[in-house]
Amino acid sequence: MEQEALVTRTYRAAIRSGDDYITIEETIALPPTADDAAISQAVETGWRIFRAQQAAVEAQINALRDAHPAINTPRIADPDSPASEKQRSYLEYLINTLAINDGQMQATLQEHNASYETLTKGQASEIIDGLKQQLDQKPATSQASAAAAVAASPNANGTSNMLESTASEPPASTRQLAALQRVAGQQGVDLNAEIRQRFGAQQLDDLSVNEAGALLQELQQRSLRR
Repeated sequence: MEQEALVTRTYRAAIRSGDDYITIEETIALPPTADDAAISQAVETGWRIFRAQQAAVEAQINALRDAHPAINTPRIADPDSPASEKQRSYLEYLINTLAINDGQMQATLQEHNASYETLTKGQASEIIDGLKQQLDQKPATSQASAAAAVAASPNANGTSNMLESTASEPPASTRQLAALQRVAGQQGVDLNAEIRQRFGAQQLDDLSVNEAGALLQELQQRSLRR
């Protein structure tokens, strides 16, 4: 039996639902002899299917959001207070590794309405985030070469300008800080007292990435032992 010829049209749409996008695709196939009434009916049926799909997807997204609420990113404590020594050390490391000259650094500081002498924690955090993005975009070989060149370059006294290990150690990430706050809250731990006792840090955002990782691991192990 000879199959009837069909004319096929496919429609795709990306629909925004809150912060998410859903892609819906529908295909309509009609014989070449279809009249306007048949075409209108097919299009209307397609729109009904589309609206039903959209409503179902939005309901699923809302259910997932309710089941897994977003964790608020912790803000830097006292963002207007002076930048910490760890922030300044890591900033210096990034400047040297990226081979940023004085003019470029001054331009970066001006973008944040900052000066190196009066740099605040909030300004330092924003600048560090921007420089880290630049560093992440550089090939690993370029990063290694730049770091080696900085370490071997002589300073004004003719000695090697070797960076201390703490200078190249980045501050704790926002994810680490959020996890520390969550775990400490679950265990009833005084997080500020804990970091002062263990690391001599005055505030949570003074922790380095390694310090935050070690503390988080210890708190998680305490939870398992209970």
